[in-house]
Amino acid sequence: MSNVTQLKPSAQPEEIWYTRCPVPTTSGIAQHFRWLHDEFGNRNIRLESIRGSDDPAVRVSHFDHTHPNMFREGGNVPPIWARANGRDTAVVGITWIDEEQVILVRADSDIETLADLRGRRLGLPKHDSNIVDVGRGQDLRGLLTAVQLAGLKRDEVTFVDLFIEGGYDLREQNDRVSERHHLTSEALLAGEVDAIYAKGSTSATLIEQHGFRPLADINANPDPFVRVNAGTPRPITVNRKLAVENPEIVARYLAVLLRTANWAEQHPEEVIKAVAAETGSTEEAVRRGYGPELHLHFQPKLSDQYVRGLELQKNYLFEEGFIRNDFDYQSWIVREPLELAQELVLDLRLPLASD
Repeated sequence: MSNVTQLKPSAQPEEIWYTRCPVPTTSGIAQHFRWLHDEFGNRNIRLESIRGSDDPAVRVSHFDHTHPNMFREGGNVPPIWARANGRDTAVVGITWIDEEQVILVRADSDIETLADLRGRRLGLPKHDSNIVDVGRGQDLRGLLTAVQLAGLKRDEVTFVDLFIEGGYDLREQNDRVSERHHLTSEALLAGEVDAIYAKGSTSATLIEQHGFRPLADINANPDPFVRVNAGTPRPITVNRKLAVENPEIVARYLAVLLRTANWAEQHPEEVIKAVAAETGSTEEAVRRGYGPELHLHFQPKLSDQYVRGLELQKNYLFEEGFIRNDFDYQSWIVREPLELAQELVLDLRLPLASD
């Protein structure tokens, strides 16, 4: 059944906005090569970057989804939080890019296995922020997963709060998330905590810089739902008003992403370079953090696994108090734009300039 009550065309907006997290996203690759800009520029629609704005009130929309005519692809904690706070958004696609998720200890630690975490101190960042604490939600889930995989109970470990002043402000070339990684790694180096969580290219960077030893990679677990966290899966969200009144614009945005994903499958080295630029990492860190099949996993889908994985993350955030209000999850998923996008791609109306 449709979650859009009526698809009715409206006047074409003069501009649309996009944002993406500094992680591997299909939107990130598409904007890196300016394929999104070119597609909408050819249709007299300006494409503007939320993260590129000089206005903090616009930039915060990366987290609270308040700006009109906005697309977002990235970590799932902010869009879930925004929807729980009443933002009328829709999930029009989901990507699932598995990434290294490790529990790190110092090289000289006597901790050898996850079971050895019993009685130990696990570092947990805590931001002074008016929005949802993305980093804390991510690290807590990773640490709790490790505890569960070890067969331990929650009260058999101690979570140590590591306080970070200030909130989140994500700019194009200024990733405040790195401050969290600096704080947790410094606490581990200083012996204030015994283990921390890290993921993706960041984990590879911390291992290289500090010689940390990974205990286990959660990403190696064969159950995809065990691997669910803030970065897996990643929803593509849009203002529901835009999806209802301008479905072709939403579909065309998604069609560019579909074509980008098709291109990525044939260009693994170019993908690594683009993701390194997007994440502010080295190409080697990208290779380790996301594995040799990274280029094969950029297709936006609304498959049963992707939809269920995102729902499990919503449930976790509600149970742990990161969102205060639950919401009708199934009505958040809107399938029509992606279906229309697939038709546009089949019609071959979106060739990419680099081809």
